[in-house]
Amino acid sequence: MSNEIPFDKLGIPASIQSKLQPDSPKKLKLALAKGLLPTTAAVQLAVCYGLATIDQSSIAEAAKKTIQELPSSQILAGVTPQTHPKILEFLIEFRAPDTEIDERIAMMRTANERTVRLIARRCNEALCDLLARNHERLLLVPDLFMDLRDNPTCKALTLQHAEAFLRMQHALPEAAETQSSPEEDPTSPKDNATAQVSEMDLMAEIEAAIRGDQSPALLEAQTSNLQMFDVDGLDDMDDGLGDFQFNFSDDAEDFGWDLTGDVSGGDGEKEKTEKLPIEKQIADMTVGQKIKLAYLGNVSSRKILIRDNNSLVAAAVVKSGRCSEGEVKDFAGNRNLHNDVLREIAMNKEYTRKYPVKVALTNNPKTAIPVAMSFISSLQKQDLLSLTRNKNVPGVITQTALRLYKSKFQQG
Repeated sequence: MSNEIPFDKLGIPASIQSKLQPDSPKKLKLALAKGLLPTTAAVQLAVCYGLATIDQSSIAEAAKKTIQELPSSQILAGVTPQTHPKILEFLIEFRAPDTEIDERIAMMRTANERTVRLIARRCNEALCDLLARNHERLLLVPDLFMDLRDNPTCKALTLQHAEAFLRMQHALPEAAETQSSPEEDPTSPKDNATAQVSEMDLMAEIEAAIRGDQSPALLEAQTSNLQMFDVDGLDDMDDGLGDFQFNFSDDAEDFGWDLTGDVSGGDGEKEKTEKLPIEKQIADMTVGQKIKLAYLGNVSSRKILIRDNNSLVAAAVVKSGRCSEGEVKDFAGNRNLHNDVLREIAMNKEYTRKYPVKVALTNNPKTAIPVAMSFISSLQKQDLLSLTRNKNVPGVITQTALRLYKSKFQQG
């Protein structure tokens, strides 16, 4: 662990950063750890997690307790696409299971592999189905299939769809080929014992309610949660995912600087000599690794990935939100890219607010006709006239553009 908090990674504003410096008063940091100072829900999560990473400290323990006990509504308000992956992992690892929080985090692209796998092992039937149908996530984390298969609430048909997709993509985990799911006898001693325990638990709950005592099940759950902070106890557990680590690691560390670092002002010769090694690195990656890089990579990586044969990889480039306006415009006008890329651009309101992107989409013959039609009315005179002469787009597009041009600019 480190006492240095990466403020930029966690999204902590400058006004709070000054209060978290090593030489800041301990009382001030303790107040922040306990959530006593006013701030947004997102910043509170970031501050608490940052302070929770400080080893052997009363401040760290206070921060852990706060982030563990915050109301679910505040957690949901604070979790955003900018929330650091380790904060999301902490919430799933140490807080009591919450269906709404599980679903929110499971659907977030920034959630790391361990986080999603933990959710998959405990989620309800509806979320099992969502995860199993999330093809991008399955390729990023193929072992997620094994976690879903071990979840008793996951339906057989849901698992069959996920397995078929992974087989088609040659990404089915090897363990899935060898493991079987034997049917259990409903009258087996194991199930009878479970039923007896459940009946005993129910009686204990009824007796506690009559006495006015707290729920035994709730007390046990709270005790279990507190024991999660017992490092010695965790060392004895082996769930195949390893123990939670208090750090600030993220997926970007899986790739070299040449794939994720942005170079400004580089000369053409340098770009030319670096291009081949980058292409070789990407060619050797699995589909899941390519998708992950699509969300984290630099301009050079994106130029290669946008042309990938797998449409999920190419679409992930524009879904990443990292593309510049110029890149998006070029992609929108490129008739050699997957239809899925154009679909993602057209569905992104942030992209289609940009006029050059609208022009590129309407002039691309691969753009769906309803999409192109929706942008024609916003074209300026010269671009509208140019579209009427574009012989590559469907006739209905040029005819509509011509009628609109005459009605707007040739009346009288």
